[in-house]
Amino acid sequence: MVLYSVHLRGNGPQSVAEAAFVRQAFSWKAFFFGPLWLLRHRLWAGLAMWAAAYSILIAASLTVVSAGAGLFMSFALQMLLGLEANRLRETKLARQGYRLVEIISAPARDDVEIAFYRQFEAPDDPLADIASGARGGAGS
Repeated sequence: MVLYSVHLRGNGPQSVAEAAFVRQAFSWKAFFFGPLWLLRHRLWAGLAMWAAAYSILIAASLTVVSAGAGLFMSFALQMLLGLEANRLRETKLARQGYRLVEIISAPARDDVEIAFYRQFEAPDDPLADIASGARGGAGS
């Protein structure tokens, strides 16, 4: 089972329809395809920091650091990106006005979406809810 955080912006049915789901786990896509993953999620500051770190790493590899040490540092940078990738997405969502509303555990994202949206289903018999509300109000 994997944890997913659910983020909403605003209130009402439109905000529920635009819910953002973020997986709470290591991001293998960010690890293997770092800059492409950052571009896909429009994380410009993260991309700039990644480019700066690799520029420094390349310059150091050419002058000061051995090839093995450069390879190790490159691996460490990619590992760091894989570990923190989803936190970067959550930070971006928070800056855009989204708020964390729920954390759901499920084997796949589809199951998370089903579990989340099931909370907002219309009742099977709307007249039963109206009748129970009318009875509750009359007895008070």
